[in-house]
Amino acid sequence: MTDLPRVRARRLLARATGRSAITVWTWAITAPFALTVMSGLQYVDGGPGAVLALSITQHLAVGLLLAAAWALLRVTPERIRVATVFVLFAVIGVLRPLLFLAVGQLLGIGVQTGDLGGRIGINVVTTVTIFTLIAVGVDLVRDHLGVFRRLRAAQRASELDAERAALRVSSLRHAAVDDVLAEIERAAAVADAPLRPSEAARVLRGLAADVVRPVSHWLYEPEELPAVVDADAPQVRRRDWVVSVLGGMQPAPPLLLAVLFAALVTPFGLSQYGLLPCLPAIVGGLIVVAAGNLAVSRVAEGSARRFRAGVLVVGYVVVGAVLSLTTDLAIRSQGLEPHFIWFEAGTFPLIALGMALVVSLSARIRLDQQGLEAAVQASVFDAARLRADYEHQRATLARLLHSGVQSELIAAALALGAGGGEDASGELRRVVDRIRSELLAPPEAPDPEARVRALVESWRSAIALQASVAPDAWDRLREPARCDTVVDAISEGLANAVRHGDGSPVTLDVRPTDAAGVSVVVSSGGALAVASSGIGLRQLSEQASVELSELDGRVELAVVVP
Repeated sequence: MTDLPRVRARRLLARATGRSAITVWTWAITAPFALTVMSGLQYVDGGPGAVLALSITQHLAVGLLLAAAWALLRVTPERIRVATVFVLFAVIGVLRPLLFLAVGQLLGIGVQTGDLGGRIGINVVTTVTIFTLIAVGVDLVRDHLGVFRRLRAAQRASELDAERAALRVSSLRHAAVDDVLAEIERAAAVADAPLRPSEAARVLRGLAADVVRPVSHWLYEPEELPAVVDADAPQVRRRDWVVSVLGGMQPAPPLLLAVLFAALVTPFGLSQYGLLPCLPAIVGGLIVVAAGNLAVSRVAEGSARRFRAGVLVVGYVVVGAVLSLTTDLAIRSQGLEPHFIWFEAGTFPLIALGMALVVSLSARIRLDQQGLEAAVQASVFDAARLRADYEHQRATLARLLHSGVQSELIAAALALGAGGGEDASGELRRVVDRIRSELLAPPEAPDPEARVRALVESWRSAIALQASVAPDAWDRLREPARCDTVVDAISEGLANAVRHGDGSPVTLDVRPTDAAGVSVVVSSGGALAVASSGIGLRQLSEQASVELSELDGRVELAVVVP
């Protein structure tokens, strides 16, 4: 736990200096700052038009600097990339006031140098902070879009698997029941007229040999289910993603936000008023920002998710206004004239919302990654269950046709052939009616042994599995609820083996416990990725005793079902 802050700091540093260190968003997002609070209008001899022309030209020049810095990062060795990124940010901060003076000369607009050293210091601090925040935010947006897209794809794939499974079962039943029944009805139409016993027997033997037998043999043959072709990743609608992000908005950390904003505005205050006159404003500003952030956080956390983003916007705007008023009063109380204090009211909400977005996206990525992991694990679980259900349906229909319908047709044919009489059409209709009733009867509940064996075989076709089921465990699985939990335990354990495993053989052991229960133990090579249990294990623990452990390079799931 003590390493967690350090790990998070390293991740943020990697995001700030990685592929998103400098992007078009670095230039675009800073444009409002460049044209307003950072325009340097106090140093321009001219009206709003001159200020706007100068700040736009200056920001275009900054864009060229960013493009050159981006090109340099493309060829920068990885070992010095972190230092290079921050040096480039600082260099742009140093050059920005110099560009301001150069652009003024180029456009023939009168500009004042002012305290150039102070201006450079302010720009360096602001540029490094803002560029870093933008880089982290852009990288988080990219990552979250990728996770969000994969999560939607996994959910859609699971839906498609369920649809395909239902279609396969429907097609299976159509071929095994509907088609067979149609052939029987067609052949038995001869019973509408008087029919000699020998002819009726020939009809029944023909149905058994030419219709029922081939279908039952087809059902008995092992079938390779068609490979599931991955569906194209669904297009994520921007609106869905925005709703997901806004619905998960969290407030920025109050203390961290106060310290960050103080670091941004302090250089400006020092350059304008000096240390001692600036000190009351700094202290008062810190108190206002910390208290205001804490209040906004409390209100936001108590708000409905759909209103949370709006609460944060309004709250941070109010805090920014109160901050400006506090700074204004602190400066005036010392007999000084405040300069450009209003920029705090506009800058603070942007910084606060930027930090809130970074915090929210970080949390959202973790949640969606957990959701993706759960979706993938559920997909593995469902695939095994659907395969087992399909195999059970196939085996049930095969037994019904081979041992039931075919045997009954042959027996009836033999009886008719050995019997006497002139007309056997009535008996033929009675045989067809009985077979129709059998074929149209609701599917029987799966036998526990057949259900577990089908599940194990479906997994054995996918992974290297060594399974052992004690003979005296079957009687205890006659209880439907216990059988359901054992099936869930086997599925969850084997899904975990896929998740944590290293590809080595997996062992499954099912045996009775000393009491009336059943134990399920799944062991596989590998290591646990996280110490906490996933959703499947937590749900399973509601029905059974669950223990997930790692020892000597093997992961073991032990479940005792009462």
